[in-house]
Amino acid sequence: MLRVFPRITSIAAICGLSISTITPLITAPSARAQANFSDVSIGYWARPFIEKLAEKNVIKGFPDGTFKPDQPVTRAQFAAIVRQAFERDPNRQYRGFADVPNNHWAQPAIAKAYSTRFMSGYPGNLFKPNQEIPKVQALVSLASGLELEPDAPTNQVLATYKDAADIPDYADKGITAATEAGLVVNYPNAKFLNPNQEASRAEIAAYVYQALVDQGDLEPIPNNARANTYIVKLEGSPPTPPVSPTNPGSLIASGTAIPVKYPGPNKVNLIVAPGETVDTNLEVAEDITNDAGIVLIPKGSVIEGSLVPVTVNTTPGTQFVAKQLKIGTRTYAFRANSDPQVAVGRQSVDPTDIRGAIGTTAARTILGSVLGSGFNLGSLLTGVVLGTSGARNPSAPGDSVIVVDPADLELTTQSDLNLST
Repeated sequence: MLRVFPRITSIAAICGLSISTITPLITAPSARAQANFSDVSIGYWARPFIEKLAEKNVIKGFPDGTFKPDQPVTRAQFAAIVRQAFERDPNRQYRGFADVPNNHWAQPAIAKAYSTRFMSGYPGNLFKPNQEIPKVQALVSLASGLELEPDAPTNQVLATYKDAADIPDYADKGITAATEAGLVVNYPNAKFLNPNQEASRAEIAAYVYQALVDQGDLEPIPNNARANTYIVKLEGSPPTPPVSPTNPGSLIASGTAIPVKYPGPNKVNLIVAPGETVDTNLEVAEDITNDAGIVLIPKGSVIEGSLVPVTVNTTPGTQFVAKQLKIGTRTYAFRANSDPQVAVGRQSVDPTDIRGAIGTTAARTILGSVLGSGFNLGSLLTGVVLGTSGARNPSAPGDSVIVVDPADLELTTQSDLNLST
């Protein structure tokens, strides 16, 4: 594989800086890079990628001390990113695009990204510099520019993703190569690529970081870091060396399925509105044993976590993300995710699914006109934290809810759990 080496300078595009400030930040980076951003909390999923790239002056934030990790990235900005992160010689001639005049701020970056085969244009000699770049384009771009080639059949590798059918045909080879090289980072569920969604600044930072890891220029994210759980790893690929357990028989391996249920003797469903984050507990529904039949996680052990908003093929949904596991008096940091559950219109809700269910205030309000007076809806689901001043997901239909059967939330561990420590 061809190795390329990064120029450790600033990426103006990922910073979102004004045009007038781009050149000074590229040509004269500060001696001490800002690695902490006010809007990238300690628990933010992409913090290690962002922080380490910032320490190396590969990325910078805004003058107000923010990074704006969830803001999308345009094609022009992405061209500037790859120009700054990777150094390699041109291997095709740049002849210009009709919508990229010579005085365009990103023209040099676009020319370099094109001539090094990181990026191409659209029919009609267009580049569409202001178009927000989808995840699939960003990953294919990195695979192309770094000359990554797939080793395994594409259908075998792409089966890793539950939404593989959404990957455009042109991208099969590139996504396969990017996956094999460890470039793909999917939050909040590694099994869902959401290929046609616009890539955020945090996601681009993660892709670029992983590309530099693949090229041997940066150290891998530690195996015990939360961010590592979102890096797509193929079965049989060399894992990051884990911490050796004191007793191998006490290890719950990454990828282990954990059946769960809602606490209590009776089956009960949960109802949330799209866009809500809800803290809740689940119970382990069956004993989890090792190869010798010894129970490692007893049935009834408590898993603390949250239902968090996700999007599945543009449809809003929710996913349970575990934080802690309590076995008796012992508590362990626990990284496990469920498959997403998607929203349905309130008129499509089956009354038998919500009779006696536990719902949030927002969900109960949405269902009010459907339930009618006297309908038996169960107790209130508490611990709700809404995105902004109680606002629901603006892209979600105003009359939709998410009905969650906890038994459908079978969890998959995202990292090894050593119960002997």
